[in-house]
Amino acid sequence: MTALWLVRRTARNLAYMLQTTEELKRLSDTIWQRTRRRLDGLTEEEYHWEPAPGCWSIRKRRDGTSFHEWAPIVHPDPFTTLAWRLWHLIDMYGEDRAPLWLDVPPQGEAVGLDAPDPTPPATAADALDQLDRAHARWDAHLALVDDERLGALIGPVGGEHGDGTRAGYVLHMLDEFVHHGAEISMLRDLHRWQRPISADSMTERAIRGDDSLLADVASVDAGTASALLSTAASFGRWSLVEELVDRGTVPTATGRTPAHAAAGAGELDLLRKLVDLGADLSARDDDFDSTPLAWARFMRREHVVAWLEGQSAPG
Repeated sequence: MTALWLVRRTARNLAYMLQTTEELKRLSDTIWQRTRRRLDGLTEEEYHWEPAPGCWSIRKRRDGTSFHEWAPIVHPDPFTTLAWRLWHLIDMYGEDRAPLWLDVPPQGEAVGLDAPDPTPPATAADALDQLDRAHARWDAHLALVDDERLGALIGPVGGEHGDGTRAGYVLHMLDEFVHHGAEISMLRDLHRWQRPISADSMTERAIRGDDSLLADVASVDAGTASALLSTAASFGRWSLVEELVDRGTVPTATGRTPAHAAAGAGELDLLRKLVDLGADLSARDDDFDSTPLAWARFMRREHVVAWLEGQSAPG
């Protein structure tokens, strides 16, 4: 019985480890895809943009070569440009530590600080090229890891981290990729939202929830007012939406309507007002072909679902 129990427990442990290995690989791919999508359309101006004085960035030496600003033990940590942060992510993905700590053969040359030429990218295009190559190298190393290797200790090559498992190292790296990717995304969002989102001033104010819009909306036609209401609702500017509704702005009846946004956000009182103004609860949005009730169900807004079902709203 004891031997059989040990065999069964070992089999369960191996199956669990294999599942964990595949989950880590899938998680690594999910993190990469999300980060890479957030870099679409990166411009040179944005790449070098300095949102605060004294940023660490990629700069030029007198001889024209690029270098990244860095010094050990800095307090407080300097704010970084997108260029600096991308270079750091490139180095994390492309470094030589991965094959060493995972005990797999190196897959091509290192990218980043361990590369034969560790010069940081001077342009956005070069940075994205290096990032793609660095990630491909990480991915190739991770693909060689099996359950036995992942569960083993890193060993002496890991120095003070040698008594940790390789699975722990992979998790540490995924955490690095997540938080650097998030910082890159934040910098892109900050850059975008410090500039006009729309060329139309009234639409811009609706996007930002600027209640100065209320003084001007009475002077536009009903169709424009409805479009502004839809814009404000799609960005969750509920105070502005409520003011527009209270002033009699009629919601659009087709496509993604303010009722969809209100239902999905759980704004039941506002949804009731929209219905009183003639919101069509059978309208289906263009992206998901769904009604406001379906949006409420998907977002688990149970109080909205209950009310809509009481209205016999189409699902």
